[in-house]
Amino acid sequence: MEKELFDIDQLISNRFLGTITPDNDQLLDKWIGEKIENQRYFSEQKKLWELFTMHQKMQQIDEYKAFQKISAQLFTRKKRNILAYIQRIAAIMLIPVVIASSIYILSEKTERKQQATVYNTAETPLGMRSSLVLPDGTKVWLNAGSKLRYPVLFSEKYRAVELCGEAYFEVKKDKKWPFVVTSGNMNIVVSGTTFNCNAYDENNQIETVLVEGQVTVINESATISKELLPNELAIFSKNNQQIVKSKINPEKYIAWKSGKLMFRDDKMDLVVEKLERWYNVEFEIKDKEITNYIYTATFIDESLDQVLKMLSLSAPIRYSVSERSKLGDQTFEKQTVKLYKK
Repeated sequence: MEKELFDIDQLISNRFLGTITPDNDQLLDKWIGEKIENQRYFSEQKKLWELFTMHQKMQQIDEYKAFQKISAQLFTRKKRNILAYIQRIAAIMLIPVVIASSIYILSEKTERKQQATVYNTAETPLGMRSSLVLPDGTKVWLNAGSKLRYPVLFSEKYRAVELCGEAYFEVKKDKKWPFVVTSGNMNIVVSGTTFNCNAYDENNQIETVLVEGQVTVINESATISKELLPNELAIFSKNNQQIVKSKINPEKYIAWKSGKLMFRDDKMDLVVEKLERWYNVEFEIKDKEITNYIYTATFIDESLDQVLKMLSLSAPIRYSVSERSKLGDQTFEKQTVKLYKK
């Protein structure tokens, strides 16, 4: 059964209004069950209705007349991008930008993924770094093993991207057009700011370092938030959803953008983690005592062999490097570096 055979938008509108006939109700259910696209479309319309009725209760307006006014614009045309629907509702209801951003960005993350018809994904392999410019003019640097997902066209209400890994942002300033970075179950909301976000999936914490401007770090349920000022670090715990901030020197957190590996009183397990991504190798710490060693160093353009030699000279560590064997697909396996206590 095709949507063109009847006015499916009107049937959906009638169901929400409680005026649909039993026959048309069955017809609508049949159409919804035919395709996953139909189910998604109906779900989008239902979410819009829920947002609308929630706002109506707050404003105590005539529900029937107001929805009829909106449905006349929404349901008499072919299916459109959901961003257009949200924008129309926001305009009609005169919802302030900040409130609209908070409700939608923090509470409707799943729906947001379906909004843009086309997404771009920028991905940087291990052992490499890259940079790009987003559609709004924002500059982004991606560290090794990182991925950034963003729409070809940003919403008129906000600019939302999704990060997995580490990125340095120089956000194009626009206080009326919030820029939002979502990573896992945390959001960073800014208007025009320079900051670094370290959010690798395998880590239990997400680190946000502010260089210039101001950002707000918010947990998924929007129950906890912290505003950062320049030279402050926010550590978000994925396990308990808590956010702790502190004053720091941001240099070591952003040095990677300039091609530097900088360690300042860092435990060896963190040093190894960064070296793995930077050189695309695997480390095995054979003596667990090594993980508690504290290390300070700066590397610029050194090879892995040079770094390992410096490491063994400045710490009670010795190492061995495996030969790279050729695999069945004619590629080579990763090098493995084993660390031992001297």
